[in-house]
Amino acid sequence: MSFDFPKWISKYDDVAPDESIEYRDNSGAWKEEKDYRLGSISTQFQQRGHISRDELRKIGRWKAGGRVDHHLKQNNPTFVEQRSSVAFQATGDEKKIEALTELKGVSVPVASTILTMFDPANHAVVDYRAFRALGAAKPQLLNSQNYSHYVEFMNHFQNYNSNPSAYSFYIDEVRNIAQQEGILPREVDMALWAYDKSVI
Repeated sequence: MSFDFPKWISKYDDVAPDESIEYRDNSGAWKEEKDYRLGSISTQFQQRGHISRDELRKIGRWKAGGRVDHHLKQNNPTFVEQRSSVAFQATGDEKKIEALTELKGVSVPVASTILTMFDPANHAVVDYRAFRALGAAKPQLLNSQNYSHYVEFMNHFQNYNSNPSAYSFYIDEVRNIAQQEGILPREVDMALWAYDKSVI
């Protein structure tokens, strides 16, 4: 059985919460990003080169509900701009994640969301649903006959929330799929998430 990415990308709209994400445009006005592929917000973040604390809080609410907002609002606005700028300019996925997780309340999944909103052509949101479904899309990762790959996958899956190297592992696999399928890494995570939400 092969994983039907077009099917699961199209199902994302059906199973994902109907939530847009807000960001500030060049004039400082709040805009809503309604496209799950994140084109408008990505353009804005790339032009500006950082995010604001208010945007960080909105991203946190979009990704984690209100669970982390009390931590996110404790961040100094200048520090948020500085850490996001460092992350957006850094080379290497782990360095990008590490720069963002220095912010209070920013776990690896929230950091991956920020990076995806900055550059959906190169990043994808990681969470337990998408990571777990990666095994359905790439069954060889769960083949216990290849014990070292299986252990590596399980170790990263167990630590995806706090370990930047887990994101590096995940995004490498997602990028490989994206290249093979001719889609964006963001679309891969959408398909994985929709599959897990619907099937598992």
